[in-house]
Amino acid sequence: MSEQPKTILVVDDERDCIEFVKTVILDMGGFTVITAPDGEIGLEKAKTEHPDLVIMDVMMPKREGFY
Repeated sequence: MSEQPKTILVVDDERDCIEFVKTVILDMGGFTVITAPDGEIGLEKAKTEHPDLVIMDVMMPKREGFY
């Protein structure tokens, strides 16, 4: 029986950074990646999706990553 892939939430206001991190994670295999373009949406996705790990930019509009 195979293990379900771990979910990683990537939050960044720069689309290129999101795509880079997402590509690196997916190339490693065994992970599902969800993304958010700012801290507010990232917080909502964290509450609803319950990711195993969150990778978040520190300086973003609306809500920063230090929250």
